[in-house]
Amino acid sequence: MSDFEDRLRKLRSLGVHKGAAHLKPAPPARRRYPVEELVAGRVVESEAGAFYLVEETFPLHHAHGGPTLGDLLACPCHVPAHLARDPAIADMDYRRAAFLDIETIGLAGGTGTVAFMVGLGFYEDDAFRVEQYFMRDFPEEPAMLAALARRLDGMDWLVSFNGRGFDLPILTTRFIMNRMPPRLADAPHLDLLHPARRLWKARLPSCRLSALEKDILGFYRDQADVPGYLVPQIYFDYLRTGDAREIARVFYHNLYDIVSLAALAGHMCRLLHAPEAAPVAPGEDLLRAAALLEQAGDTAGAEAAYRRAIASPLPHDAREEALHHLALLLKRQGRRDEARDIWRALAEARYGGEVAALVELAKDCEHRQRDYAAALAHTEQALARVEAWPDSPRKVRALAELRHRAERVRGRLGRKA
Repeated sequence: MSDFEDRLRKLRSLGVHKGAAHLKPAPPARRRYPVEELVAGRVVESEAGAFYLVEETFPLHHAHGGPTLGDLLACPCHVPAHLARDPAIADMDYRRAAFLDIETIGLAGGTGTVAFMVGLGFYEDDAFRVEQYFMRDFPEEPAMLAALARRLDGMDWLVSFNGRGFDLPILTTRFIMNRMPPRLADAPHLDLLHPARRLWKARLPSCRLSALEKDILGFYRDQADVPGYLVPQIYFDYLRTGDAREIARVFYHNLYDIVSLAALAGHMCRLLHAPEAAPVAPGEDLLRAAALLEQAGDTAGAEAAYRRAIASPLPHDAREEALHHLALLLKRQGRRDEARDIWRALAEARYGGEVAALVELAKDCEHRQRDYAAALAHTEQALARVEAWPDSPRKVRALAELRHRAERVRGRLGRKA
């Protein structure tokens, strides 16, 4: 073999070839799926830049599971004020309420967490509208926030689900980071997470919005939805590839979070304001609604809800709780004869609440009727029943209190004699 042929062989072994016949064709360019082709919306441009806006409109009679989106408007605003424990909401207007839900690049919060999509629902004319503000890349954040700010400037209060602890602080931070005044940071805020827990924590395994949609509203999302924990990664994949097919699912997810806010708020308020309008509501829900109303100082509403709960099918312990709270409510209103009748019925029922009822009867006899013999008899009945309880710290405390009461009543009985 000549020196030339030897050098040629070595060059070829190193991958050096003459011409391009041996080369494989380049792979075809990857198909891009821009968001503009997949989600109906429009590009909004301003001096601050551009962003993508998607708008949906639902009629008020639109049923989201069982409730309709107009149910909330039938309740006076003092009802959501009870839910929020914020009397300022009683003076608000539903048509100036912003229903807020955001999608972010992370779930932990903090100054580095950016909201790439902001969903905003509101009542307008005879419809419920949803606007979704979406930044196709990080440089679009100022334009998105500027347009969002203009919309929020027409709103007076907020409705969210865990928005007080997550959505609103993140939005406030993003406004500040972009040198814009925060919007609605100190406005009245109905965060549905907290009243949802007070209403349903005792009977439902989860009070997440996705669980309440199914268990309370009777609404089931289709396969277009995406789990919330996947949303940040979906957005980063979109930025890297330009493929918006999964982002389209995030729009769906965010849209129905907003619609569920309106439907859930309507269902909660109807439960408190007009329980007779929700005949399928379980008795336990009516009982918790009554407790919310009582805490808010609405004694008439609480009494009506307690009585409706008692008339509903209830487990024994829940019925006992409802009767006991109703009796205490009547006692505080000075309606002692009605309260006494309930305590007597509870004392005779013998399914757990009779001890508390006997104590209340003993108090009534001792302090109101000055019938110390009857007070002692009720106290001794309660002692006998507590003695039958299994050993526990609760039993020890109850026995100590009852023995102290019995001793005091005996002393009064002796002085009277």
